[in-house]
Order: sequence, then structure tokens, then C-alpha cells
Amino acid sequence: MSVLRQFIREVISEQASISPAEEAAEAFSLPQGEWVSVETGDPMRNVIAGELFDMLQATYAPIGGHFKVSAPKDLERYKYWVVADIDEDEQPDVALFAKPDIGGTKMGAAANDGTPAAANAYKDKSAELRAGGAIGSGANWWGEVSGKPAYAMLKRGAPAVEDQAKVMQLLDGEDVVWHGAHPDPNAPALFKSVNGWYTKKFGSKESTKIILGSPTL
Repeated sequence: MSVLRQFIREVISEQASISPAEEAAEAFSLPQGEWVSVETGDPMRNVIAGELFDMLQATYAPIGGHFKVSAPKDLERYKYWVVADIDEDEQPDVALFAKPDIGGTKMGAAANDGTPAAANAYKDKSAELRAGGAIGSGANWWGEVSGKPAYAMLKRGAPAVEDQAKVMQLLDGEDVVWHGAHPDPNAPALFKSVNGWYTKKFGSKESTKIILGSPTL
């Protein structure tokens, strides 16, 4: 057998043994400092799902985890994985998760690697999308927030949905107590500057929230 023929056979054999997932892993590389929307059907999702899940678990650990995501496969509930690599490696450091919903694209989870840079990157991108920004095929981004995330989004210019009828339509029948103005007299001035606040229960716990974003109704 000629050397050339042997080489060709070896190349064909190697290519046949590489799975689609392995090919995607070899090809996967996030552009540094740029946000990318990895949407349903993209083979990259299989490559990064485990890492994003671990990052999400660490992000939500202080509150006992994300109640809708308990395994990597649960991330498939979200059509949009908006991810970015902001350091020197080629791995995602920050991510937003969202899905199509009433009025546009509803954010449902977020994760970062725990560094201040990644936390700030999340806040900046989330506020940008809520204020009318777009990425991938998603548009009219919105989501419920409370506490520190709400403060960070409002501080960065994310608009509040203040009309009660619109809020109730977006919540699609969820049982909430409407307040309008923030019910806590000691709330930050930034919270008192907008209406749209309501309280809802998560199991035995209650949380005062507001919808920030640009849904179309």
C-alpha cells in the first residue's frame, strides 16, 4: 500500500470516529468580549450546557438554587442562551436565559462566574436588552426583578412597566397583590421613583417585584 493511500485511509477513519458533539466542541470558541445568542438547535448548547448549569447553580446557591433548573437539561426550557466570554479563556463567564412569552422575550435566569467584572457585564447587558436592545432573534425583552437586581436595572435605565392592566396581562393570571408604589416606606428612593410593584409568593416566601423591560402589548 502506498504511503499516500495509507494516509488517506487514516484521515477518513479519524473523521468517521468524531461525533457531531465532538466536532462542535472542537469548533466552539466564543469571541472575547462579545455577546452571542446560542439558540435552540445550535450544537454549541450541548458543549456549554454543563458549564452554564454549574455557573447558574453557584449564582443561585445563596437562595437555595433556581427553582426551575435542577439539571443541565432544564436549561432547554429557554430558547435563548445569551453568553459572553469577558476574560482570557474561551469559556463563557456570564449568561442570560430567556424564552418567547407574552409581549416578547421573557428573561428567566442569569448566571456569572462570581467575579465583579462578570456581575457588572450581566447588569449592563440585561438593562440594555430591557431598554429595547436586541440580540439573535429575540426582541422586546422583559422580566420580573426584585431587590438588588431591580436596583441595578433601574439605575442603568431599564424601564418599568407601571400600568396595572399590562402587568396583570404579562403575569397571565398569576396570584399577586398589587401595590403600584413600593409598599416599604424605607425602600430606596430609586424604588419609590417608579410604580408597578406587586408581591407574589414562592412557596412559603413572599417577594415584592416589578417588571422591567419593553414588552409590546
